[in-house]
Amino acid sequence: MKTANLTAMLSAATLAFLHAASATAQTSDKWIIAEVAPLSGPAATVGAQLNKVARLWAEEVNARGGIKGKKVELITCNDEGKPEKAVACVRDALRQDAVMFFAHSLTASTRAMQSALTNGPLMIVASPNIVPAPDTFTFQVSPSDHHITVAIADYVQANKLKGLGMIAATDASGEVGVESAQKVFAERKLDLKLRRIDLKANDSSVQLASVAGPDVDLVYSSYSGGGAATVVKSFTNLGLTQPLVVSYANLSAAFIEVVKDVMPKRLLGTAIKSLVPDTMGDAATAKRAKEFMAAYEKKYGERSDMINLLGKMDVDVAEAVLTNVANPADNQAVKKFLESTPIESVQHLKFSPNSHVGLTEKDVVIVEYKNGGWVRAAPVGAR
Repeated sequence: MKTANLTAMLSAATLAFLHAASATAQTSDKWIIAEVAPLSGPAATVGAQLNKVARLWAEEVNARGGIKGKKVELITCNDEGKPEKAVACVRDALRQDAVMFFAHSLTASTRAMQSALTNGPLMIVASPNIVPAPDTFTFQVSPSDHHITVAIADYVQANKLKGLGMIAATDASGEVGVESAQKVFAERKLDLKLRRIDLKANDSSVQLASVAGPDVDLVYSSYSGGGAATVVKSFTNLGLTQPLVVSYANLSAAFIEVVKDVMPKRLLGTAIKSLVPDTMGDAATAKRAKEFMAAYEKKYGERSDMINLLGKMDVDVAEAVLTNVANPADNQAVKKFLESTPIESVQHLKFSPNSHVGLTEKDVVIVEYKNGGWVRAAPVGAR
């Protein structure tokens, strides 16, 4: 035990030293931006989509001469969705004088990164599950899982349904979703049938049979990553006819490619409104969303998706900091800027001294996959 504690103390001291060195070493002719993402493993579909946007941004910035005369150098580290590798990625990036981090990994890895960066520099998070405390240097562009669950409950009640069945993974992300669902549905006095599934499972028939009976009109899978296809396949194999709602981490072209041959009768998902720009009330923001989608499709030859939009908000926060903060290595100055300055992106991000989460349930919409794309979901009729 003493040896383990000593090792932890030494690791923390090493990270603090590296951070201090980074904070005073921003004299080079480039901005070092570190990205930690799972480019292999079960969550590779998520990491790859976020990485594409980060690379596109760096290329565009450098093509126009950089920011304040400095080019952007994006260094991407593959953590494979493993917390210990994410921390190793952080340590390596600090040695290279990274001025900020994109946390493009899963919940457990992102939390490990956050623990390693308690003194900064800035970490921008795509996951809905972190909800960083306002005394940290971590800022989350996504609405929280609680916000997403509130949007689902609103949809359930708007359709006059009694509740829903839910499948959640047994990892850290899954537990966050379970906590949110149990709280929100209890407050609304809605029924919730819940079962968990292991990340490595290749069949979810037993879990689905428990939550998708004839009295359940809507099923929600909060499972993220490529493995979530297991739920979709089992759902179709069981002949279930209710609409199936998938996590917004799965609203990607890669995920659709995996499940295209086992599509449920109706596939729904949770999304931020910019995925369907016509649902947005602000014309300027909708225009930015459409312009990004067009640029992404031109670059990669595929439609942009929900994950890409989260990545776009990440890079817009980064660019706003690099452009407007005199010294982006001054963590307190960066924090003050983001807590007081709305960020105009594909969604209107508003952080504050009391909240480092940029969006709320008002920014979430329930969508449906139709004719090769996502549209606002039609009503669900109770059977």
